[in-house]
Amino acid sequence: MVEEVNRPVGMPDPVVAPVNEQLWRAAAAGRLEVQRCTGCGAHRYPPTDGCYRCTSREWGWSALPGTGTVYSYIWVPDRARSAGRDEPVLYNVAVVTLDATQGDPVRILSNVIDAWQQHDLQVGQRVTFASVPFTAAEAAEMALPCFRILR
Repeated sequence: MVEEVNRPVGMPDPVVAPVNEQLWRAAAAGRLEVQRCTGCGAHRYPPTDGCYRCTSREWGWSALPGTGTVYSYIWVPDRARSAGRDEPVLYNVAVVTLDATQGDPVRILSNVIDAWQQHDLQVGQRVTFASVPFTAAEAAEMALPCFRILR
């Protein structure tokens, strides 16, 4: 049985590049990893070639515990799922501050997949990592780092 997740219908998979590929592969393996500068130790997201703190171009990947706090969110109408309904079907876009990072707070733009109603999300709410596989067959070993409400 495939679990239904609250994500927009028809959303394309992200573009995979050398600078971000490990993020998607780690998510598929059930881990939340972000880049970490080997020069100053700062974690960062989104993945980039250079460090925002020390400008080093040396970096690796660092596994995080996969928990965080909702920093902000919005609800967006899903036009495909709303067609023919009296009330719009909504999905959320959430900014999550990740736990256990070094440097400035690391915030990831994502989705809380088990939040279906507007009252399901709140700023300050605790969430935990959830892996959502890419839809394209050729990207079967990649997934999106999403979140679930921590209960």
